[in-house]
Amino acid sequence: MKIGEGSVVEAPIDQLLIEKISDPQTIEQLVRLLDKLEHITFLFDMVEHFMRRGPEIADSINELIVILRQSLSKPEYAMRFERALTAVQQMQEFLDSPQVQELFKSDVLDVRSVQMVGKVSRSMLQATAETARTGTKRVGLIGLMRALSDPEVQPALNFVLNFARHLSKELGDA
Repeated sequence: MKIGEGSVVEAPIDQLLIEKISDPQTIEQLVRLLDKLEHITFLFDMVEHFMRRGPEIADSINELIVILRQSLSKPEYAMRFERALTAVQQMQEFLDSPQVQELFKSDVLDVRSVQMVGKVSRSMLQATAETARTGTKRVGLIGLMRALSDPEVQPALNFVLNFARHLSKELGDA
């Protein structure tokens, strides 16, 4: 052991190392480190590869900046950029408008509403195609009564009646 000027006793480095390695906490940390050694090696390899490619990456970034500067100096590109920026600002104003915010709060964009609109659209297209294929037929009062009792028409008729009832309630609340 050496005794220094400040009366601090220093142990030889070998002894300090042996004490540190013998510490259970140090042993546990070394075991964890050794378990992760493969990952650490992989990480170092990635960093080393990145560092080797650093000049190439920097050159690519430089070239991109030069191209952007040249492009932005051309009037047509500057005008396109301004138009794009204006379009983005107008879209933001549209999305921030009270009407669109109210639309987002309503049930219009609910999945069930969108599915129902899809069903109605498909039904309209099928009805249009069928009418075009078969032609317009004249339906009298008896034909209408017969159609109203058709089992295929009943679900739609119930829907229309329920819709009319609920719409009346909504309009009464408005």
